[in-house]
Amino acid sequence: MPSGQSPSNLVSAHEIACFAYCPEQWRLQYGLKIPPANQEQMQAGTRHHERKATVKRVAEPAIGLGRWIVAAGLIGILALLWLLLR
Repeated sequence: MPSGQSPSNLVSAHEIACFAYCPEQWRLQYGLKIPPANQEQMQAGTRHHERKATVKRVAEPAIGLGRWIVAAGLIGILALLWLLLR
C-alpha cells in the first residue's frame, strides 16, 4: 500500500460522523461513491471558514496588545495615586 493511503477496511472519523448524522448520506457518499451535489455550497463554506480563521489570526495579537496597554495604564494610574497620596 502506498504511503499516505489507508486500507479500505478502515473507517475514518468523518465517515462515522457522516453515518451518525445521516445513514443515507453515508450510503450514497461512501457506499455508492456518489459525490455530494452541493459542492459549490461546501466550497463557499470552506472559504468562509478560511476568512474567519484569518481574521482570528490577525485579531489575537491586537487583543493581546490591548490587554498589555490596559494593564500598563492601570499600573500608571496606581503609581500616580500612590505618589499623590503619600
